[in-house]
Amino acid sequence: MADTVKYCIVGTGFAGTCALWHLVRRMTDPHRLSLLPPSAVTIVTVEQGPVNGPGYPYAQGNVQLAHRCNNEASTMGIHGNDFVDWMTASKPWLITECPELVLETHPGIELDEWQPDDREFYPRALFGIYLRQRFQETVEKARAHGIEVRSYVRHEARDGRTKPDGFSVLLRDLETGREFTVDGLDQVLLSTGHWQPGTAGTPSEHGVHVASPYPPDVMRAAVARRIRSRRAQDERPRVFVQGMGPSGIDAILTLCDEGEFAYSRDGHVAGYRPTAHAEPLSVVAGSRSGFFPPVRGPLAPYELHHLTENNLDAIRREHRGHLKIERVLELLDKDLRRATGGTLGWEDVRSPRWRTAREKLASDLKDSSTGNLVHTVVLKARRMRFYSRLEPADKEVYDRLLDTHFIRTAVPMPAAVAEKLLALMDAGVLTTVRLGYDDARHTQVEEDGTLRVTYRSESGETATLRADCMVRASAQDFAMERHPSPFIQNLLRRGEIVPHEEGGYAPGGIALDARGGYRVMKRAGGVCVPSPHLSAYGAPVRFWQNEHNYAGAFVAAAQWLADDWTGTAGAAGSSSAAAVDDPGLVSSETRR
Repeated sequence: MADTVKYCIVGTGFAGTCALWHLVRRMTDPHRLSLLPPSAVTIVTVEQGPVNGPGYPYAQGNVQLAHRCNNEASTMGIHGNDFVDWMTASKPWLITECPELVLETHPGIELDEWQPDDREFYPRALFGIYLRQRFQETVEKARAHGIEVRSYVRHEARDGRTKPDGFSVLLRDLETGREFTVDGLDQVLLSTGHWQPGTAGTPSEHGVHVASPYPPDVMRAAVARRIRSRRAQDERPRVFVQGMGPSGIDAILTLCDEGEFAYSRDGHVAGYRPTAHAEPLSVVAGSRSGFFPPVRGPLAPYELHHLTENNLDAIRREHRGHLKIERVLELLDKDLRRATGGTLGWEDVRSPRWRTAREKLASDLKDSSTGNLVHTVVLKARRMRFYSRLEPADKEVYDRLLDTHFIRTAVPMPAAVAEKLLALMDAGVLTTVRLGYDDARHTQVEEDGTLRVTYRSESGETATLRADCMVRASAQDFAMERHPSPFIQNLLRRGEIVPHEEGGYAPGGIALDARGGYRVMKRAGGVCVPSPHLSAYGAPVRFWQNEHNYAGAFVAAAQWLADDWTGTAGAAGSSSAAAVDDPGLVSSETRR
């Protein structure tokens, strides 16, 4: 029997779809022949959702029209400028079938005149359609070249283990409950996405907390139930949104979507009118800094002068191969001051000079030139990947206190979204508070069932407000012991994966091979070694968030994976065709 190789991708959102595309491209490119013919390859994909491609962030049920990508279109493709190229090629279909997705980004435009804009921030729902089509096209290309693709949607990976003939994954059909195993896997990608410790979108046992803004319909229904249960109160219903990043903004826009935004003739948001048949919510958004992400354009033409690899290498030579966070911030401060003519430094990133989020939004929209320089410097600094070279104690400081400033400054917001937030503020629907960076608990449920939020007033004094419920829209939980997936928990229990830990500090996420690449570490006897079967990148890896959390990094990781997997394919030797404990499996169909 001919040598064969079998791959598995668990999770087919952006990371998994990107991996599939580059793997198939690598194996079908006549100029880059792999060591095995495509006809000797089987690819198995597993996805909990009803379709492949969008994953959780871009799935139809988890997005609304107002939810935008937080990166420009030119940076969002699974290769090159592919997202924009796809929109251009799909224009006739998009303006006929999905005109609202175009008009959300280009209000008032004549659809026939629309041309996709590299610099625009398009709806996440539109990007989800792109990923879904690219996934299906990749499957069709693979099958046309003789690659067998077995795609399981609405299936959950439950368990996995190493066996003599490869890796085995236990799957469960989420609609029938039937379980079966896929055996003999040579390589498996864990691209399982972000997680929260609990059931997202549902209220807690006391009914006050909603765990996530997604799915938006579930979140809105949970808030509505809570508000109805408190209608005896005379006060206007108030919802506290914890978090002012992209997820917090999504939560705000979802809670206010029954109203209507008005637009000027040139397509700018001119105001907001709450619905006439119901009392509008009072929405309060809060975060440690009290500010939304910045409104920014393309990167400014500034190259780092002080925060360079040569200067970082000098620091490492002085500190036994490690970087010191204080020294890194000193260099960053010098570059910020050099870029802004001495007017702004790191302390201005840590503590912006504006009194309120509204002032900062208005300033960003009026003139973003200086802010765009700051955004450029901080983003380029983050992409230098200095985090992995910090000593463990400094990593703990960075995770706890500093990454929030890098993320808030480096991740941009579309100007149109900022205009909507300002319109909500002007309409008296939205207010913001600053929670501060102390370790005190900022929310507490009172005896009467309301939520008390403790925050810092504009003068810096402690103040409180009451809310009927809270929507959590803050950062991902990285504690592996709280991961809700039975698959991840069973892999941990078996030692097939291990939590990342170094020097006594456990930042969370899955441990990868410290020598580079994306091989997962596993336990073998009393030591940890690189897994011969498992790889991971993206959300399951904590340090990824601090160094790589942008589309271009996913593309680079997928390219590494494609080369690594096809390089090891030839080493399969005499391994025979892997067996699947599912007699009804047919390669020419995509299961449910």
